[in-house]
Amino acid sequence: MTEHTRRRLNFLMLGHSPDGATGWPHPATITVHPRGETTLINFSMGPHIANVGGQVPITRVIHDGELKETFAEEFDACEARWLVPHLARLAAGENLTEDDLALAYEARFGRRPKTETSTDITF
Repeated sequence: MTEHTRRRLNFLMLGHSPDGATGWPHPATITVHPRGETTLINFSMGPHIANVGGQVPITRVIHDGELKETFAEEFDACEARWLVPHLARLAAGENLTEDDLALAYEARFGRRPKTETSTDITF
């Protein structure tokens, strides 16, 4: 494992199931570490004690500027369809920064997104 894969990275929580949401059986979150076409996306589903999820490169989530249907359920549960155009830009190689994404989130929700740390486990 290289040093790059062990380093802790900041991920912005840009999608989350709303408090008291119905129609989805458990809490869900989507976090993003922007770095152009190598952007990483973490999915977490379920209560903290028993959650499941994973980390995927952006190219597994966005194809030809569109959200892959495989991930539609998670994006809907997290009310995160607003994020797809930003992810499409990242997947196309644009250099959107954490601040760019945080400002887009703040414009939509009136507050800055939470930040979590994780390692790159996509090796």
